Amino acid sequence: MGRKRSDENKHMPKGMIFNKKGSTFYYRCSGQKDIRLGKTFTEAYLSYENLLDVEHSILFMSDLIDRYLFEVSPSKAKKSQKEDIRISLKLKEAFGHFKPHQIKAKHARQYLDLRKSEGAPIGGNREYALWSSIMTSAFNWGVIDENPFLKAGIKKHPEKPRDRLVSDEELDAFLKFVPVWLKLYVELKLATGLRQRDMLQLNNTHWSDSEGLKIGTSKTSVRIQFESTEYLNVLIDKIKKLNAYTSKGIPKFKWYFFESRYNTRYTEDGFGTMWGRYMVKALASGELKERFQEKDLRAKAATRCDSLAEAFELLGHKNISTTKRVYRRGFTKVTPLSPNEKSYKKQNIEKS
Repeated sequence: MGRKRSDENKHMPKGMIFNKKGSTFYYRCSGQKDIRLGKTFTEAYLSYENLLDVEHSILFMSDLIDRYLFEVSPSKAKKSQKEDIRISLKLKEAFGHFKPHQIKAKHARQYLDLRKSEGAPIGGNREYALWSSIMTSAFNWGVIDENPFLKAGIKKHPEKPRDRLVSDEELDAFLKFVPVWLKLYVELKLATGLRQRDMLQLNNTHWSDSEGLKIGTSKTSVRIQFESTEYLNVLIDKIKKLNAYTSKGIPKFKWYFFESRYNTRYTEDGFGTMWGRYMVKALASGELKERFQEKDLRAKAATRCDSLAEAFELLGHKNISTTKRVYRRGFTKVTPLSPNEKSYKKQNIEKS
């Protein structure tokens, strides 16, 4: 009997392993040296597929999940891919032995109830969301005749949106402990409300002194043009001084707004590490009392807008309900009615 696969290798196809020490994926088979597949999971999956000329014969849900990880997950952001990998392991354990056509709506309802009883209702929502996406792909591939979840009216557990609103005082306290480049990052984030992924991808090709900052958002593909205002021009000039020139003062052909010391843009993981490091310093000083997340700044930018419609345009959402539900935090300012205003409608409230 073969040795039991370790936890980090459970979700992988036969022969693929992850070497923790070298942070690298390999293909292992008897009688030969391990074959390097790549550093990232996506790269490794594609290399594995090419190496073995994989044919996706789908007999069980575990096979269907593998195909989804091969063909669909690589098109997602790196963070989403990692989440897919983590969740797929849970789905395989619960339903990997099922055949795709055996999956019914009742199984999803039972699974959501189970996760709630285990104290993880939100985790259950995330797992169901991926499971539903997998079943949709199965329908598109002709594996099943219909998606059992599509018209079943399955209700996920209610989720309370994050309502942390960072105050100006908290932000000032945090910025005392960060380098210049991160201060500029925060200022640009508050001016544009861009997602972290889009912020880190910004480079000189996105900027024009006459037209402003143009970017197609990564999540919704909404194209936004931030006008070239005096404030934005000053901000971009400061960023240019940091990254637009070589050590000898020669202009770079291409440069990122927020570069590491190796003249490459920060990855999401690398940026997260830096953010956490300075947050710990600010909290340890006692000047900042409560931690906040980088994404809270996007909500702060939305809350600064004069109207919901303005916040919707700034954030580049496809649905204004998302802006209202998740990003407009704090109090909404409204003008009370006055009997002296022309728009005031008299109301007969006297008792008869």
